[in-house]
Amino acid sequence: MIDTWNNGDLAGMMRFWSPDMVHHGRDGSPMPGADVAAEMARFMRAFPDLRLTVHSLVAEDDLVSTRLTVEGTHQGEYLGLPPTGRKVSCALLGQLRIDSGTVVEHWGVADGLYLLEQLGLLPADLLQATA
Repeated sequence: MIDTWNNGDLAGMMRFWSPDMVHHGRDGSPMPGADVAAEMARFMRAFPDLRLTVHSLVAEDDLVSTRLTVEGTHQGEYLGLPPTGRKVSCALLGQLRIDSGTVVEHWGVADGLYLLEQLGLLPADLLQATA
């Protein structure tokens, strides 16, 4: 699954997901897999060279927990911001629930504030206050 992401192969990644896959974001609200795929496509267009690095992966029963870093160069519009050419990185924590070899649920959080600061959308001193 990581290789498909690193190769920019969203369709390949979708083969690992159940058609009914649900993502739960930081507030716990469910997002259908189709909406997740659309958001991932927007992110891949904005950061076409992005790479995921796996730092840890722990599996127990039907759950897989991950600690990842995503890195890329801002080369396309993102959140209304034109390309800056800035290299960014973002820490990701996630948990997948697997059923019959496919992802049926995902819970995840990303260090979005740090990403926004790297893009110049937030003042650096705000991050110091929240560190």
